[in-house]
Formats: sequence, structure tokens, C-alpha cells
Amino acid sequence: MLLGVLGGLGPLATVYFMDLLVKMTDADKDQDHIPALVMNDAEIPDRTAFILGKSDESPLPKMKENAKLLERCGCDYIVIPCNTAHYFYDEVQSQVKVPIINILDETVKYACKEVPNIKKIGVLATEGTLESGSYKKYIEKYGLEEVVPDKEDADILMDIIYGQVKAGKPVNMVAFNRLITNLARKGSDVVVLGCTELSIINSDYNLTETNRFIIDSMEVLARASIEKCGKRVR
Repeated sequence: MLLGVLGGLGPLATVYFMDLLVKMTDADKDQDHIPALVMNDAEIPDRTAFILGKSDESPLPKMKENAKLLERCGCDYIVIPCNTAHYFYDEVQSQVKVPIINILDETVKYACKEVPNIKKIGVLATEGTLESGSYKKYIEKYGLEEVVPDKEDADILMDIIYGQVKAGKPVNMVAFNRLITNLARKGSDVVVLGCTELSIINSDYNLTETNRFIIDSMEVLARASIEKCGKRVR
């Protein structure tokens, strides 16, 4: 199986996904890993800015073009290691016959499997993801309720994503942990890191290893990719 990675959204998140793919595969030698073709196209326009109407540059044409390229190269599955970009999932999937593994659907399914009697899922994500209801669509599909940050917390979260992680600056972990606590206070049974930049924070601070209340969507995507490509998860 050849996995196609429609990346560059952003570049650091794509590199992190590939690192997860290697580390999470149960492999004794190089040949046990998944062959992957990575299109790390950093020139794809900003997803959040377009979704919120702050930019006229749509990422969709480049996403379609890259998906078709990966299909022509013989990929059996495609992944998009960006939660916000899944706003365009249906339109991109319609352009190719190759299945695109949906990070939103896989993450909600994983939460349902891992958390007994789950009712509410808290979501930390970009303003574009939250405003578009991308996660809400799948959360409600499984009969659950979405919990999101209030306006003040959402602004703090966007600064963490864009002003800190994407900018390569230190993350204010006091503020970040407060966001998680506030979602718990609002009744969340679990909190999803629904932005790949937040997954990078998880990587730096081992959040999911020490707190089962947190689910990293990027880890879920790597797990699903490994299983669908016929390999075992470590």
C-alpha cells in the first residue's frame, strides 16, 4: 500500500505526521514501514482566513490538484494532516477515486471507542474549524454534543496556534492548560486537539501520555493510516 500525504498545511504539521507514522508503526526493520509519498505544498492559501471570509484565496484548487497528483502516482489512500482543511473534504474527495482518510470522522470514532458512556466532546481548534462546524457535523453524527471555547478562550487559542506554534515561539502552557480545564468545567468527557499545531504541543509535552482526557487528532490519523495500509500499530 502506498500512502499519499497531501501536506503543507502547515509544513511543520506534515513533518510531525510523518514522524508519528514511523514511530507508531510496529516495525522491526525499514521494510515493515508504510511507503508514503509526501506533497508538502506550503503555498496552499490559509484555510482559516478563507473560511472566515478574510481572504479571497481559496485553498481548494491547490488541494484538488495535489490530490489528483497523488492519485496519478498510484497512492492507495490519501491523508490530509490538517483539521481545518477538512472543511473542503467532500469537494476534494469528489475529485479522486482514492479514499481520503477523514481525520474528523476517525477522531470522533476513536473517542467513542475509548471513552465509556461519552456524551460531550470538547474541541480545541482554529476559528475556521469551530465556526464552520466541521467537527460538530461528525460529533452529532455519533449522537454526541460538541463543547467549544467561549470567545475569550477562542482568541487565546488562535494566538497560541498562529502567534506561537506557527511562528516558532514558546507556547504559553499555563494558558493552554486553562483552555482544557475550562472545557472540562463545561461538561466535556474528553477534549480533542483538533488542530495539527496543537498536536505539536502534545508532542513537546507528552499530553496524551499523561492525560487520557486528551485525544490528539493527529495520533488518531496516524493510527488509522497504519491500520488501513495493512500494518500494525506499535
